[in-house]
Formats: sequence, structure tokens, C-alpha cells
Amino acid sequence: MSSSTTLPALAPRLADYLGTEVARIRVLDSGWETTIYEFTVGARSPRLPELPVNAPMVLRLFDGVRAIDKAAREARMFFYLDAAGYPVPHPYLCEHSRDALGAPFLLMDRVAGGPLFSASSFPLAFKTFSLGFIAFVRAQVRLHRLDASDTAAAGLPRAFANASMPPATSLLDRLLAIIADRVAAGPLPGLNDALTSLRERAARFRDAPDTPPADRTAPANPRARPARSRAIPDSIVHMDYHPQNVIVRGMRVTGVIDWVSADRGDRHLDAATTSAILATSAMDHPRWMRDNAAGNSLRTLFAALYFPTYHALAPMDLERFRYCQAVAGLYRLSTFGMMLTRGPESVGYRPAAIANVTPDVVRLLSRYTSRKSSTPTSLPALMSP
Repeated sequence: MSSSTTLPALAPRLADYLGTEVARIRVLDSGWETTIYEFTVGARSPRLPELPVNAPMVLRLFDGVRAIDKAAREARMFFYLDAAGYPVPHPYLCEHSRDALGAPFLLMDRVAGGPLFSASSFPLAFKTFSLGFIAFVRAQVRLHRLDASDTAAAGLPRAFANASMPPATSLLDRLLAIIADRVAAGPLPGLNDALTSLRERAARFRDAPDTPPADRTAPANPRARPARSRAIPDSIVHMDYHPQNVIVRGMRVTGVIDWVSADRGDRHLDAATTSAILATSAMDHPRWMRDNAAGNSLRTLFAALYFPTYHALAPMDLERFRYCQAVAGLYRLSTFGMMLTRGPESVGYRPAAIANVTPDVVRLLSRYTSRKSSTPTSLPALMSP
């Protein structure tokens, strides 16, 4: 669907596609890559008889660049994870063609609850996050425990691709290669020293042995032999796991969404990406989430709670985690740099996404990446007072 298509025009097109009345439709959210709608059907759909009648469902419309590829990748993840019993909204259909609605789309259940982070008020944000935080971390650890080597998982697509490397190359090397391409193309000279430093240290963290994350919630078996340390296989990683992509109801995660960036690789990279987002996400609205006392206190609290909670459930190599934090910070900084120098579409986002790249978030992320990499980083054009 083009940006000029109105909401009233969408309902009859969706109804025609499904072959039944669309009783209600409204915009739920609009992100960097998609527009998300809630809708209900008033009668059984001949095309999809399994769709529930008079129950809320979600239409996820991919109206950004490379939309067909992103819709296909995300659909594969939803269907795989739903079959594995992981908490995602139950998917019904992925339509790759643009013919029906003007853009590829996914249809799925509307899960109960709301995002772990609510921007409506400071007290509500604190309450919602506090109630659901443990479940938020547990759900990520549960994802990392899924067997990424089984036949179904082995065929899952990889979001982070680099033309110079085979898809099976380690996620770390693919990330570093993407950053290097962006530093050259931007150009982003303020990131070059940090990239050089991280590349020089990469060999230490590429294939080092690790112990698979043990299930700390399972009862101990006194007769079981101690597990042998081995080279940990790749985990399924979300790579954009943060409070607005996790739906909670009280103390329970009801659904994890936005799987466009999912891949397979070292779980430390996924955890480090979450850590970087928690520590640096800033918004112009609400004002208390800017680079100010209130916002910085909330971010500091969230980030300070995250690592010890994850580590208690699934121990991590601290040195590896710190290195991955630097990689995650630099990758995000290179994304923002490209959005400003080459436009959001250069990194796969739609033009409106540029509104999220505020001076506050760039300052916070630059400080974070400089600290984690022990190397100064900057995007000078954005560092306005």
C-alpha cells in the first residue's frame, strides 16, 4: 500500500481479498518498516476459514524498501516459532504480492496486553516494565535455547547479509563487514578507529568455546553427569529485542514481535544489542525519555537490571559480552550515520524513520560505543548542542 492510500480505502481491499466483511479496522502503530493495523472480520472467510470471527487480528503491512524480502523472512520466523511453541502471535498468512493491498503483508492474531515499555506516563512506564521485566529476559533466554541446528531452523533466512561473504559466515564477521561497507559509503570517518579496533580483536571472539545456556528453572537431577563444555552452536537471535517489541500482560510475555532482523549466531550479540538499546534509546516524545535526568535515570536502571538478570538465567562470558556491546553499538551508530548521510532507504527503512534519529539518541549511542570500544566515536554532523 502506498503512503497515499487512506485507511477507509484499505478496508474494502482487505475485505475483497478475504472474501468477507471487515467489520472494523484501525492503525495500531507505524514503525520504521511497517504499518500495523488491528481489524476484525464479521463472517467466516472463504480464503482463510481458520480466521476467528469478531476477534481482533493484526495486519502487518510492509511498505518500506525491500518489502517483499522482509515479509517473506519475517513470515518464516513467525511460522517456525509458533510451531516451536515460542510466544509469538499465531500467524495465518503471508501475502508476498503487492496486488491485493499494494504491499506485502502478514495476518496474525492480536495478542493480549501491550508493549513492555509504555510511553504514556513515567509512572505507568515504570510499573509496566517492573512487572514484566523478568518475563522479558526469560523469553529471550528461551529463544536462545531453541535448537538452531535442527532441520526447520537450519532453513531460516539470515537478515544480516554481505555480498562479499557466504551466508554461513559467522554473524560477527557479517556485522563487521556491513559496518565497514557503511563507513566507506557514508562516509563515516568518525567510526573508522573503533571499527579497526574491533576487527583486530574479532579472532578472540569468533569461535571460542562456550557452555550452552543451562535451564536454571529446571529442577536439579542429582544423578545427572556434569555437562561438558563444548563449542556452543549458533542460537536463533532476534537482534532487535527491546521493550517495544515484547508484548506483556502483567508478569507474562504474551508475544514477541518484529522478527525482520532475526538471524542465527552468537547469543552474546543478541543480548548485547538489547543492552545497547536499553542504555541508549531516547525519544523526543515523551519529554521524559530525552537525554535528561528522568530519561537517563530510567535507561540506567533498565540497562543495569538487564545483564545480571540474563546472566543469572543463562551465564555469559563477560569479556565476550562487553566486546559484543561495542559491536552492537557501532552497528547501530553506522545505521544512524547512513540514514543521515544517504537516507533511511539506504539501510532498508522508509523515509519517515529519520524522525527516530534524534540528536539525543546519537549522543547517547556515541558515548556508549566510545565507552564499550575504548575508542572515540562520532557522527559530527549530528552532534548539535
